[in-house]
Amino acid sequence: MKGLMDMGSLEKIHVVSHTHWDREWYRDFQGFRKRLVYLVDELLDVMERDPEYRYFTMDGHTVLIDDYLEIRPENKDRLFALIRCGRIVVGPWYVMPDEFLVSGESLIRNLLTGFRRSREYGAQPMRSGYVPDIFGHNSQLPQLLQGFGIDNAVLFRGFKGKDQAAELRWRGADGSSVLALRLDEDRSYGDFYFFIRWPFAPDGFRYDNERLARQAMEMKHYKSARATTTVGLGLDGVDHVEIEPDMARLLQTLNKADKVGLTFVHSTLEKYLDELRPLLGDLELREGEQRSPGQAGLNNMVLANVLSSRSPLKRDNWQNEQRLETWAEPWSVFAYLSAGKAYPKRFLAQSWEWLLQNHAHDSICGCSIRQVHKDMEYRFDQSRLLSEGVIEEQLRFISNHINVSSIRGERTVTVFNPMRFERRGVVLFDFFVPADNLSKLPGPSVGAGGFRIYDDSGEELSYQIVDVARNKTRSWRPYRDIPYADQADWYRVAVDTTIPSYGYRTFGVETVKSRTPGPGEYTGAALVAPIRHPGSLRTGELTWDNGRVGLTVHRNGSVTIEDHHTGASYAGLHLFESDGDVGEGWNRIAPELDAVYGSWSGEAVVSIQADGPHVAVIAVEIKLPVPVSAVPGETRRSADLITLAIRTTIELRKADPLVRFHTSIVNTARDHRVRLRFPTGRKADHYYTSTPFDLVRRERRSPDYRDYMETDAKVVPHNGIVAIHDDKAGLAIVSKGLYEAAMTEEDAATALLTLYRSTRKEVLTDGDDSGQLLQELTFDYAVMPYAPGPAVAESLLSGWQAYVQEIRYLDRDKDKVVREDPFRSTFVFPPSFSFLTLEASEGVQLTALKAAEDRGGSIVTRLFNATLTDQEITLRLCNRPLRAYRVNLDEQRIGELRLSEEGLRFAVGAKKLETIELVFAEEEGCG
Repeated sequence: MKGLMDMGSLEKIHVVSHTHWDREWYRDFQGFRKRLVYLVDELLDVMERDPEYRYFTMDGHTVLIDDYLEIRPENKDRLFALIRCGRIVVGPWYVMPDEFLVSGESLIRNLLTGFRRSREYGAQPMRSGYVPDIFGHNSQLPQLLQGFGIDNAVLFRGFKGKDQAAELRWRGADGSSVLALRLDEDRSYGDFYFFIRWPFAPDGFRYDNERLARQAMEMKHYKSARATTTVGLGLDGVDHVEIEPDMARLLQTLNKADKVGLTFVHSTLEKYLDELRPLLGDLELREGEQRSPGQAGLNNMVLANVLSSRSPLKRDNWQNEQRLETWAEPWSVFAYLSAGKAYPKRFLAQSWEWLLQNHAHDSICGCSIRQVHKDMEYRFDQSRLLSEGVIEEQLRFISNHINVSSIRGERTVTVFNPMRFERRGVVLFDFFVPADNLSKLPGPSVGAGGFRIYDDSGEELSYQIVDVARNKTRSWRPYRDIPYADQADWYRVAVDTTIPSYGYRTFGVETVKSRTPGPGEYTGAALVAPIRHPGSLRTGELTWDNGRVGLTVHRNGSVTIEDHHTGASYAGLHLFESDGDVGEGWNRIAPELDAVYGSWSGEAVVSIQADGPHVAVIAVEIKLPVPVSAVPGETRRSADLITLAIRTTIELRKADPLVRFHTSIVNTARDHRVRLRFPTGRKADHYYTSTPFDLVRRERRSPDYRDYMETDAKVVPHNGIVAIHDDKAGLAIVSKGLYEAAMTEEDAATALLTLYRSTRKEVLTDGDDSGQLLQELTFDYAVMPYAPGPAVAESLLSGWQAYVQEIRYLDRDKDKVVREDPFRSTFVFPPSFSFLTLEASEGVQLTALKAAEDRGGSIVTRLFNATLTDQEITLRLCNRPLRAYRVNLDEQRIGELRLSEEGLRFAVGAKKLETIELVFAEEEGCG
């Protein structure tokens, strides 16, 4: 190993006692918690009795402390005393997360919560980027760690593990770097335990001095071959293992062994780092994302197919993140800044905590037992109920306080836009109108009337009815009153309009109804001509054109999309394929003799659900025969076939480059993987996928991994964007809550989007059907052609945001406001308004707008520059702040910024995050 110390050169080992505590995994949370309680009970007794048992590290995540104290509240003072004096080390995380299956903001909130929990316990969080068992590492983790004042990361998966030192330098996508402490590829975060303690397990951990010396020599030689200094790290612990209460005597015995020539000290990671840093020389540099399959090592596997295990849970997680990041927090800020409504800080914190508890890596990765994933559903529900309650309250508060006197009609609809861009084009929204009794009369429907829609300037708008339902029940619970309900007709309409950025626009609905002629009144005078807005996007039997793209639906259900901007045509898109999977939550394993079934030769049933001047909706139904399961022995798929019922609705909006797909699959088959194929026709040697706070450029041709211990899964992570282009044209697939993709290596690339995997096996059980996902599954994604050029990141991100950051809307009677909460304001909102404007490249995203964690009256906003160049930003809010500060990710102030009449101006570096604190009041009003 080039540059490493010679054999036998290691002189000192810092022994860090810990337990690696997966909160839930092969046992459920409550089962593991009981064992945790007994472990901590013993730890408290030992540390209080024996001052030579100096330190214990609580696995880098603070939720364990909360879990323990829920059962042992009487031990709070004992536990906090040991935390305060630094003997029990806590933080930096709240839970130990996966780095690809959660949003970048979730990673930051996880650390924010862990930091504040640690301080609540009376200590500073451990300043170590402790991620010892995470399945590969995000390209921006160095920037996130440095943002919390952490200059190192403890890890091993994702590094190949052969001919690599224990100390490396890891540089992230933005240029931030940390010291990477690469753990043992064989024994990982349990090297001291496995070298020294575990060999004595058969003897009840009765240690033999002579054998201890031999084990210590073996450890010294192994670790010296990887060390770059004379100081090493030994991790005393492993999954859910209890402490060695006689650790002090064990270390004394090792230190007395003359032949070993090695000093063992009971220590912490921070003490080890303090001694290590001055000794470091030039280190091997690793850059960007670290997801290499394991070349060597017993445990060194990246386990790539966790990206698609238990996919409904991943969809739930994505939806919850969107609610909090896009709606609940920003719109709570807008209500506070514009009208002084109190920010619901604890409701939001509780929603985040329920959500973050599902981000523990064995939970969100979908590689645990059935009960674990059942418990996750409950947590997702709690997070959803809390955040939806906040969203409804904020939007209703704004809607109820809008001055609608100038709006035409008897009902109003307020449409809210969460994007940083003004939304231009077709939007779909819902509202209720009084039941139309005439439409229920027998005979031909003539003269039924309808409704008119007006914008806030009084202009009548063309609309298209997309869906309708009669006699829908609406219910209210007025403040200080009893609940009541009524029935009305529900409509979904498409309208071509504009909605301000981070704002709203109010529309009026005027019903126009015929009355039934009275006795003797045999005349049409009582009737009103129906309101009609003709037009169509349909150009042929199964072809449509919206002016931006052309769409053809083929008999097998595939589609062709023509891009009018570049002239490119993409044929054979959206084919389903099912291949075998006899793996588990971690790995997709193909049967030895696999068979692939697809929709390419099938016959689809195509129906037109809606067509008009603004939108076309086409339903495509496919019956796909696939093997019922794998055969016993898992050598091949069964010859017995069963049908997957697949229904896709395709939505094409006027002048929109996005072609939207919503697919439901009734999964009746076991032991398989279902993917979508999108032949792009592009011959580029690289492509792009989005990951938390990055748009990663990937080589299409994989390195040769044939001599690696771990099989290359040939899939990559993404969190919503998969794109490829050449010098003529490009195609992107954008999605909601899907995380696994691939790009084929043949001449013209085909993008593969994994929808789900059905697997039987579970860790340490006989397995069951819960992982087979025998249920109806739903998926949302879109295809977006784009033009190549220097602003590719901008095009992809703006298109993706337009797709995922959907509008919301509320309707109400114009002259009657039903108030369901105590919040009232003298402030009156105008019919149309923008709360925030952001002048910046389209490659700049606003990722957070929230109350400051520790300072009442302050708002924190965070921006991410996804481009490769520095960007100038101008930020304006609906209320002028008193002061502004640059802060780090821990929200500690770095320096004051100058405010001007034009707003707040600052720069964000390439691939950088910038966090800004805006002070609106002195320590009040936002807590």
